[in-house]
Amino acid sequence: MSLLFFDKLAYACHDLLTKDANTYSYLKSRNLQDSTIETYKLGAFPKDLRLLFKYLHPEELKKQNIIWQADKSPFKLFPVVIPIRNVEGNVVAIGCRTLLSEDKRDELGIPKYRNSSYAKTSFLFGLDRAVQEIRARDQVFVVEGYFDVITAHQNGLKNVVATCGTLFSYRQLVILSRYTNNICLLFDNDEAGKISSKRVLEKFKSSSLFDVNFTYKFTPDGFKDLDEYLSKNGSIESLFGDENA
Repeated sequence: MSLLFFDKLAYACHDLLTKDANTYSYLKSRNLQDSTIETYKLGAFPKDLRLLFKYLHPEELKKQNIIWQADKSPFKLFPVVIPIRNVEGNVVAIGCRTLLSEDKRDELGIPKYRNSSYAKTSFLFGLDRAVQEIRARDQVFVVEGYFDVITAHQNGLKNVVATCGTLFSYRQLVILSRYTNNICLLFDNDEAGKISSKRVLEKFKSSSLFDVNFTYKFTPDGFKDLDEYLSKNGSIESLFGDENA
């Protein structure tokens, strides 16, 4: 893994966002402020891959499996770029989202998200910006999605991190236990999220290695996840009371 490479790639895609009105409009449609887009260096993966060559050498992009050939890339249908950082704030990978409909994704056989290769279970999205608040509150909320974290932080709920698309792992538990022993899962309010929450709780509740207080919550019925709840409701207090306001 080349940290410098992914820092440069994140910068390139963030810079290219100014040339991609469609991706920028999508980010704004999620009620993200310009300051939030800037803070998280959200970006756009270009359709014309040659635009990346102004920032990074083609051979380096090939070596890191970001492009395959001059006109082919695994990310070409995934224009929304979310840099993934370690706790020190260095970019270790990119997570990218397609803007295609579910029907079109099914037709093409592609997922909603695609990320560059990295050890997912060793990182928590948003932790670099959440550490201070986790320590201050002595609690962390663990969600599933990038935008759950970004929207929560924008709305003032900053002790929130995401699992980067994996079931909460032992390594992630070790990482969070450095900052708090109070871990609350806030997975999606659907059948899969409820099953995952119970599975994680069962997996770690008997661990003798850590004195961890594991709990789980869900957003109210009618709201799939934290991002949707905050985007439509906008009130942290009504979800958590004064605890994290």
